[in-house]
Amino acid sequence: MKLNSIKILLLSVFISSGVYAQSTSATLIKKVEGFSHPESVVFNEAKNEYYISNMADNEAGDGFISRVSAEGEIIELKWIDGLKDPKGLLVKDDKVYVTNNTELIEISIDKSEITRRIEVEDAKSLNDITIDAVGNIFISDSGKSAIYLMPGDSANMMIPENKKGEIVEYLNTTRLEYVNGLYAHKDHLYAAAWGENTDGNFLKIDMDTREIEKVSKEGIGNLDGVQPVGDDAFYISDWATGTIHLINKDGELKEVLTSEKSSGDILFDAEKNQLVLPMNFQNSVWWYQLQ
Repeated sequence: MKLNSIKILLLSVFISSGVYAQSTSATLIKKVEGFSHPESVVFNEAKNEYYISNMADNEAGDGFISRVSAEGEIIELKWIDGLKDPKGLLVKDDKVYVTNNTELIEISIDKSEITRRIEVEDAKSLNDITIDAVGNIFISDSGKSAIYLMPGDSANMMIPENKKGEIVEYLNTTRLEYVNGLYAHKDHLYAAAWGENTDGNFLKIDMDTREIEKVSKEGIGNLDGVQPVGDDAFYISDWATGTIHLINKDGELKEVLTSEKSSGDILFDAEKNQLVLPMNFQNSVWWYQLQ
């Protein structure tokens, strides 16, 4: 068996056996500075590089997306610029999707240019973005306490015929607690809620019935990012305190690390067993090695 095959096999065993879910402590190993209020980070395995959204100074056109190497070196600080409060990022095939205040932007990775802008009707402040197994894209609107849906080609959800191919409102209720982070897993959406004060919960939403269930036993904080750890647990970030928690599907909560206030839409790198934190106030991105 080749070395790469052994590595993949071991990684698969680790994930399925929940080894990563055992990681409840971490060491800060790297800080990369020079960003402008970074909010979200994703990794493109095909290109072996990160993309980081920068909200900048809340002026129209000053937001941008950065390209960063797998080693954490800035390749292009302003890879895509001219944006307004870009937040959530999603890599899909050869494109990057980014929520940009009240619109969804599609970026061609190979061309390094914006190829499409989709205005989201009645949106207030679009935030995170996730995709399910059949290509449905879900977008949180933290300002409106809502979730939008851009149906995939094989979507079987109840979408009005005249709205197919568009972004439509999927859920709009204060029971979403001003939803921030989103992650689609099997038949559910998992949501990190900002809350009205510092009482946001970790929520589970049935994709078909749209029923909302609280996973956490009580309000946790101003929740921001959510990342899966295998099938049974998630890392979630509390923006208000900089604390990263590990929470399982039964609502059991463990503190993993505490950075500083303003840790945003985090990334969990399962292969390296690392957490990557965009630190908004600090204008930097921090890497932690889980143990």
